[in-house]
Amino acid sequence: MDLHVDTSGSAERPTILFLHGSPLSGRMWKPQLAGLAPDFQCLAPDLPEHGRSAGIGPFQIRDAVRRLSDLVVRSAPSGRAHVVGLSFGGVVAQALMVLAPERVDRVILSGTATRLNPTLFAILKLQVDLNRPLLRWLPPKVLATMMRWQFDLPRAYDADLAEDLAAVPGDTLARFLLATYADILTPTATQSPTLVVVGNRETPFARWQARRLAETIPGARAARAPGLGHVWNLQNPNLFNAMVRAWMLDRPLPQELETR
Repeated sequence: MDLHVDTSGSAERPTILFLHGSPLSGRMWKPQLAGLAPDFQCLAPDLPEHGRSAGIGPFQIRDAVRRLSDLVVRSAPSGRAHVVGLSFGGVVAQALMVLAPERVDRVILSGTATRLNPTLFAILKLQVDLNRPLLRWLPPKVLATMMRWQFDLPRAYDADLAEDLAAVPGDTLARFLLATYADILTPTATQSPTLVVVGNRETPFARWQARRLAETIPGARAARAPGLGHVWNLQNPNLFNAMVRAWMLDRPLPQELETR
């Protein structure tokens, strides 16, 4: 069984692989698939145990990388793709860079983490455990509304959020989040030009993680998106798309980004 994949654009164009956050799905990339189709072939898979790939599992990082590598081989004539990963998708993107570097061209990692020490992982586990009752008992529509408020997302995405949240039970989410974040495969010897970006309205911890990640990945560039939060591809899709287009085509980044 193959991953469900939303696509746009032409295979004659460079390919971009978009990797979503959890417990969301490839639907979170709708503005990117619409806005970038003239310049790229866009692939937005639902990762195992997410969205319309919920029947594929259990989620394991190496299996996910194998499936994504196969998708790139099938879809991109060159057998390589640019990669954009946000949050959990950024962790999967890092594993793809480590385990299948021959499939990866240029990379954007947004709002994601690098390897966690035991103390930080213990804090993550505590947060996951505290949220399990909410994920288990609250209806998906209520959770979707809470997520929209938390991340300042447009109301138009409520239905997509609710459908995605319904596909990932709380205990399932806790299982693969903890398994994946316990051993993040951060690329320390990659040849792929990498941009590490974070919204400057994210938490101090998220901004610190972005700084650490940019310092760990060889030659990485760092940028902040002013006035924006975690799922900022939905908050300001025009700026996000301009950043993706510029980075993947090796052009100057939008002036609105704070770069260093």
